[in-house]
Amino acid sequence: MYKERIRETYERLSPGYRRVADFLLNHYQEAAFMTAGRIGRATEVDTTLVVRFAQRLGYAGYPELIADVQADVKRDLRAVYATGGPEDNTTFAMFQRSLVQDRNSLEYMLLHADVAVIEPVVELLEKAPRIYVIGEGAGVYLADLFTSRVLALGFPIRALPGDLITRVALSVTLGPGDLCIGLGTTRLVPGVAVALKIARSEGAHTVAIVGALTNPAAAQAEYVIHAPVQTIGVFPSLTSVLAILHSLIQVLTLRMGDRGATLAARSNYLFQQYAEAQRETLPSLRAVLSEYNPGSAE
Repeated sequence: MYKERIRETYERLSPGYRRVADFLLNHYQEAAFMTAGRIGRATEVDTTLVVRFAQRLGYAGYPELIADVQADVKRDLRAVYATGGPEDNTTFAMFQRSLVQDRNSLEYMLLHADVAVIEPVVELLEKAPRIYVIGEGAGVYLADLFTSRVLALGFPIRALPGDLITRVALSVTLGPGDLCIGLGTTRLVPGVAVALKIARSEGAHTVAIVGALTNPAAAQAEYVIHAPVQTIGVFPSLTSVLAILHSLIQVLTLRMGDRGATLAARSNYLFQQYAEAQRETLPSLRAVLSEYNPGSAE
């Protein structure tokens, strides 16, 4: 297949060839119905380079390459509609059904997304003097992830657990104009609903991102975003909630224009520098560990 051929040769490809390769890998469903000339225009290379790229991968020409891409798209379509029934409990069938359930949840959100909710929520994120994100259970990790990304954009945001101490702190620190976002992924942890109720009583704006509209947090929020958590298994799916949070981050960044792009790039750079510093310390750390406990650093 073309994907394997690209991966095998990618490091040896010229910059022009790499642009074509990246386009095929990242936009293969679109590329499957494009001529060599259109792919050349999309990647800003000459049409002849696209043809030579196909030959570089071992194809006789561009038609043979694009036929392989089209076959990949057909495999995708067959996979979507051939996931196996609920009686098929093979490992792969269960894996597919889980992905299909998440896809269905995402499609539901696309169909029911409400501009009268999303736009005010984004504006509140941009203007609130203080933003608190509250989660319980798995929602704690989602709150931390969302907070770290939004904080990197320069917003005054803080993640809090939905415990008793948090609820007391909110009643003392929250004020009019502040924003409190609650992640209600399950009905089993009612602390988010209580925190939102306290926030609203203090005059703060409240947003609930809930797995079900019957979640208690929904009744306590000024704005409610439904992120279905249905799953084929035991644990609620977090895919929809993550998608909502990710989309809010992207919208905030894009609305900031050049400043958002600069801050995002700066954040990525700092993360890379931190990772590089950590990697450089590993040899000395292993040496110290082996000195005190031979074999522990392996």
